[in-house]
Amino acid sequence: MSRLKTIATFTFGFVGWAAGAMAVSVYGFDQYERALGRGPSYQVVLWIITVAAFVVAVGFSLGAKQLSASLPWWKPFFLSSAYTLVFGGLTYLAGYLGQLGVEQDFRLLVLALLSFVSSFLAAKLLIWQASAATPPLQGMPSGKPAAPVS
Repeated sequence: MSRLKTIATFTFGFVGWAAGAMAVSVYGFDQYERALGRGPSYQVVLWIITVAAFVVAVGFSLGAKQLSASLPWWKPFFLSSAYTLVFGGLTYLAGYLGQLGVEQDFRLLVLALLSFVSSFLAAKLLIWQASAATPPLQGMPSGKPAAPVS
């Protein structure tokens, strides 16, 4: 799978997992803003996930620039599920900053920065895993093929 398809799979996987988790949270566990109601609360969360998807896509694409190995589609997809858990922890951290008196605009900026950095690191983790799974080239230790013996 090409680098662009890997980035798209990771990003759309993140959106799908996050939207699904929030649907379960809002409609299954009644975790929503009472003043807005279920539908509008879920819509606000979807807007936040959409903006986060752009930040995550940029961070992941910058981190995956050195991806040279071909990956199956399920590796970035399931990595995006783990990243969704990380993003949930980051949103909890950003909400906790509100209890310390930090304003909402700054909290969202911190969330965007941490999302960017963590998606960059997720891409590096995927590259590291892909390079560890790929057997080394035969020949010289530098990876260049050995000269033919005559």
